[in-house]
Amino acid sequence: MNDVGRLVWDKLADLRLKSMDSGVYGCVLDGAAVDLPSLSEALGITVQEAAESLERLSELGLVHQEDVGCPLYSPVGPESAALVTLLPLETELRRRTELIAHARRDLESLVPVYHDSSAWRQRMKGVQVLGRLQDVRNVLAEHAANCRDEVLTAQPGGGRRTEVLEEAVERDENMLCSGVRMRTLYQHSARFSPPTAAYVERITLQGGEVRTTSAEFMRLIVFDRRVAVISQAGNSLGAVVVEEPSVVDFAVQAFEHVWFNAEPFEVDVRREHIESVSEDVDKALLRLLASGMDDAAIARRLGVSLRTCQRRVSRILDSLGARSRFQAGFLIHKYGLLAEPSA
Repeated sequence: MNDVGRLVWDKLADLRLKSMDSGVYGCVLDGAAVDLPSLSEALGITVQEAAESLERLSELGLVHQEDVGCPLYSPVGPESAALVTLLPLETELRRRTELIAHARRDLESLVPVYHDSSAWRQRMKGVQVLGRLQDVRNVLAEHAANCRDEVLTAQPGGGRRTEVLEEAVERDENMLCSGVRMRTLYQHSARFSPPTAAYVERITLQGGEVRTTSAEFMRLIVFDRRVAVISQAGNSLGAVVVEEPSVVDFAVQAFEHVWFNAEPFEVDVRREHIESVSEDVDKALLRLLASGMDDAAIARRLGVSLRTCQRRVSRILDSLGARSRFQAGFLIHKYGLLAEPSA
């Protein structure tokens, strides 16, 4: 943009017509000689306001002075004024918009080059999002094949599907046979799933360790305390692979905390052990019920079906003699049912 165009642009940026300008423009349209005192008197404005109004109209091309010092101004139609005053600026704006579009295309053409560079790969090394189930399976198989020391697995939600277990058992047995230590966490409800119990029996014979808990936790697999594969929020079939050491260490510490308080998954089930597990589940259910959670939320937390949860909640309400969930929460606290037993 040249200096004249820039000057006009700067003036237009701050220039706005005022209400008095319409009256001044009307006087000019009448064709009479216009001087500042007569404008001031006719419109009831000050001489200074009249001068400023004429200047604004001139800058917008709506009036022009016949001769310097002459009080006579000639009017210009708004369409002509817009054409003369704004067209050069609109042309310049289109030219600059095109330049920006060309520059954007040139910059975006380099995106594939950047993504293929070692700098980009180094930057993105810490996190990888996998949206497809097959991609998740491929990554798990790759890291399982390269695992040398330890794998930690947390599988919430109760018993796992038979097809999932069939896929996992061969991979897990191969790791165990190669000397990898394997620890797996389930929720208590997994104990009552025959396919899951059969899987646990097979891997424990190979040296795997399995425990269950009533606590809620997220799906997690950690290989050699170096790579963590966690569930992807909002996508049950996806996963996020994390290699950032601090994040992986956090995941390991969370696993260890739950593992320490969990109970061994005993395949040779004894009646007293089943009763102990059932009591633990009921204790967790009492805590969640007292906190005001609905049945669906409690079922998700405990990894049981909604029907099973509703059946247990109904049994607890009956045993307490409660007519509502609110009353049950009150009675749970009143009777101290959540208190830890004294040593």
